[in-house]
Amino acid sequence: MAAAVHELCVIGHPSLLGGADTELDHQIRCWQFMGITVHLCPTGPLDQNLIAMNLSERGCIYHTPLDWQSVEGLHCISFCNGEFLKHLPIIRSYARSTTFVNCMTWNFPLEIEMQSRGLIDFHLYQTDHAQNKVSAELASYGVYRPLRFQPYFHAADFPFSEERPRDKFRFGRISRGDGDKFGAAQLWIYDTMTAPVLKEGWIVGWDQRSAGKFSHQPPDFVQTFPEGGKSQQDFYRFAEAVIMTTDTFENLPRVGMEAMASGSLLVVDKRGGWNVLVDDGVTGWLCMDQREFIYKASRCAFEHEETQMMRIRAREKLEQNWGLTASAETWKKVFQQMAALRR
Repeated sequence: MAAAVHELCVIGHPSLLGGADTELDHQIRCWQFMGITVHLCPTGPLDQNLIAMNLSERGCIYHTPLDWQSVEGLHCISFCNGEFLKHLPIIRSYARSTTFVNCMTWNFPLEIEMQSRGLIDFHLYQTDHAQNKVSAELASYGVYRPLRFQPYFHAADFPFSEERPRDKFRFGRISRGDGDKFGAAQLWIYDTMTAPVLKEGWIVGWDQRSAGKFSHQPPDFVQTFPEGGKSQQDFYRFAEAVIMTTDTFENLPRVGMEAMASGSLLVVDKRGGWNVLVDDGVTGWLCMDQREFIYKASRCAFEHEETQMMRIRAREKLEQNWGLTASAETWKKVFQQMAALRR
């Protein structure tokens, strides 16, 4: 697939630990599918986690960390990397173009400062609602070039669990241990929802921050694990449903895509990026309040055939909207804009 950009330099480094870094890994796969040569200029030494990504073996070209002169003439892109923003004045003096991908729904102070100094050529967004959240202040400073792309999700890393045991209703949630990742009613929902068999739950991402949000511990039928205490794949193999309420306004939650790929039905907030991922009653359940969570989580437990059909439709939607072909078409338009830039 032809693209107007043939080489691209990532400032920073993907990893399997963290949303933006994991997403970057998936986008690199898409760029290489498009025939683009991907360079990496890390912003620090590589630890064992980063080395284990095996990006050299996957065809990426490494630069010495922080060697900004080495990016001369390359289109440079960074996913939520603070060091990129910090060093942007010198990076831009060498780069063919500079692009910042804000994966959040709020502005970074340095993002505002660099935009006000005219140092960010393009701002990339995955969703309209995220762009709407962060664009107002950015647009008030100089030339603002927002672009939308459809992110690629590498579903091969999350095999679909076709058949699940039915002796218990197994559910859970997975996130960072940050208290804001937990809605105040989360434990009450688990306690109150009903099932035709015994309930068994996992919370992956539980520590003093999340525990401090609640006045009591999770019920006896729910096991807790720290961040990384269970692999993502093990979690999704376990959980027939991801029943998850948060206090955050999500952009496009990677947890949602992982669940859709793995066959874990989403029962989530009717807010932010969950609205993009889930068609209510078709590919999962969206909930306006805690009582709707109770009803829809319980329905998920009782209505096995309905749940099965929703799981299959969720996987199909994921491939249709965030597969290689769909994503590459949007990236092609982004790269055409980069190539056409004249400073």
